[in-house]
Amino acid sequence: MSRNIKAPALVLKMNPVGENHRGLAMLTAGEGLLRPIAYGAQSRRSALRASAVPFNTGIADMHYDSAKDRWRLTAFDALDTHDGLRENLDRFYIAAAWAEVLLNSHGSGEDSHKLYGLAAKGLTLLSTANEEAAQRLKTGFFWHFLAIEGVKPDISRCGRCTTTLGGRESARFWPNGLLLCPQCSEKRGMEISDGARAWLERIAENLDDAVKIGLHSGSIKAAERWVMAIIQSLLEKPLKTLPLV
Repeated sequence: MSRNIKAPALVLKMNPVGENHRGLAMLTAGEGLLRPIAYGAQSRRSALRASAVPFNTGIADMHYDSAKDRWRLTAFDALDTHDGLRENLDRFYIAAAWAEVLLNSHGSGEDSHKLYGLAAKGLTLLSTANEEAAQRLKTGFFWHFLAIEGVKPDISRCGRCTTTLGGRESARFWPNGLLLCPQCSEKRGMEISDGARAWLERIAENLDDAVKIGLHSGSIKAAERWVMAIIQSLLEKPLKTLPLV
């Protein structure tokens, strides 16, 4: 059965199809991840040439052809082009890492609305963030992503014995992201300070706080390494963009 939809959407990826067409991966609010073809988008005369590009958010008109089992992007009104991402390589690579994770998520049902909202807000903040804020925002985005996916760990307790963390020695985490008290970790893994865990707790409600609330660079780096360990364990494969960010 063929149908048409019109929904908020974010372009995550594009690739040429033939000489004149463009294959897209888009996160849509309500429909989740879709991979429509934008026919003629490579043509200079096409309105989709400039609008249907990675990291643009807007309103997408799409048609589903059941006979071909294919989505077609018929129009895309780009409401935010996030130009600041293309002006700075660090911002661009952070956005690319977010896109890679979103492409590996389920992104369906109610979660698609939440993921779209997180991504749209994150890209808007990232587009104008300075270097330090961008690094905090990178980790903050993934922390909020884990919450939407329902796998955000308890930041206050050991993942093995459930004892409350804190004290003279810092908690540690293993390569799979498991957070452990000093005793259960057996002194293995990387340390993550109480300050780093407290920072993650403070930014859990609003992504904006990742930009506003600073922290010692070493603690931010530890928080980032822990969150990325959880992300990669969740995806069950290394991120291709990780070395770039």
